[in-house]
Amino acid sequence: MIAPHAPSITVVTVVKDAVADLPRCLASVARQGWPHLEHLVVDGASTDGTLELLRGAAGGRLRFVSEPDRGIYDAMNKAVALARGDFVLFLGADDALRADLAEVAPRLTDPGTVYYGDAWFTGAGQARYGPFDAARLARHNICQQAIFYPRAALARHRFDLRYRWLADWELNMRCFADPALRFQYLPVVVADYEDRRGASSRERDLALERDYLRLVWRHFPWRVALPRTALKLAERAILAVGLGGLLRR
Repeated sequence: MIAPHAPSITVVTVVKDAVADLPRCLASVARQGWPHLEHLVVDGASTDGTLELLRGAAGGRLRFVSEPDRGIYDAMNKAVALARGDFVLFLGADDALRADLAEVAPRLTDPGTVYYGDAWFTGAGQARYGPFDAARLARHNICQQAIFYPRAALARHRFDLRYRWLADWELNMRCFADPALRFQYLPVVVADYEDRRGASSRERDLALERDYLRLVWRHFPWRVALPRTALKLAERAILAVGLGGLLRR
């Protein structure tokens, strides 16, 4: 049960072989003043010194586990089962908290609400993305480093391992369509997101691309799904005749 205006938060970081990047992430959580906070690191059996770093930093609000996994989202599902907080925030090993959680946490008052803010995209040098409605979420994802998931959401929905790089987008679609949950925007820059190096910013998720239209029709109303379908079919037709340059322009 969430105490009034004093929710506990678990910051989850999944990592493998990131000893050079992880110290900044760890420090950004360690300096937080909110007392109801833990940092859970799920390591995928690193061999580069990450484990030694974690052993040296463990204690207090930091705890970690290390074992082989089947990828980023498998590690995140494991973390959800281990997290103790009322809300869970996923923070990459090369990202850092920017917000003061002592100011944000008292606003996390509803155990049925997914709260989200903005992220500072370090490559672009600006904060993104602002509020989302159904039409916007159907076009692109909310930055995961800016989302506080209540335990109710993650108890009902797990990351689908079929989607290697964008399972968080598919999860957000499901949560958005779930009548037991709601989304609320907080005008706060939650974290620094390293957009130049994140896997999802470099790699295509072919499984999600294949399933995209089915997901849109399943999770969004027809007034959102219909124009998305028309646009996607037009894009595919343009690519089929070798005019991909038009899409880039």
